[in-house]
Amino acid sequence: MPRLITVDSLEIAAPAQRLFDLVLDYPRWHEWYPRYRVALIGGGEVKEGARLRHELSPAGSPVKSRFTRTIRRIDSPRVIEETYDEGDLVGNGRWEFEALAPNTTRVSFHCDVRSNRLLMHIGFMLGGEKGHHAVYQELLSALKARATA
Repeated sequence: MPRLITVDSLEIAAPAQRLFDLVLDYPRWHEWYPRYRVALIGGGEVKEGARLRHELSPAGSPVKSRFTRTIRRIDSPRVIEETYDEGDLVGNGRWEFEALAPNTTRVSFHCDVRSNRLLMHIGFMLGGEKGHHAVYQELLSALKARATA
């Protein structure tokens, strides 16, 4: 299985708590980043142990990526740790929110995943880190737009 280890970051003129809350509200991501849909499996609230079904439609790609993540740790407003449990990707992800000033935060997503299906193996070999950066820089820019609107 091909592996991808990468980090995407962006400084945003907003408090860490505001950005943390927007990211933790996974089921509403599509409101500010329409390419990404997230459903909370079994309902309830997003908390440690919650399972989330993700579906991503990258720009210019006819293929959707589908995977399930479990929230492993929430340390508000600093960290959200997740595991990719099944679907197209397996591995770990971690959101970090670093307060640089009262209204400036560096938001980073750390990704360490393996492709879990043939089509994703091919995608990793063709696009790999470049493809991941394109998706997450777009996502982080959309987060910035939502937080500063």
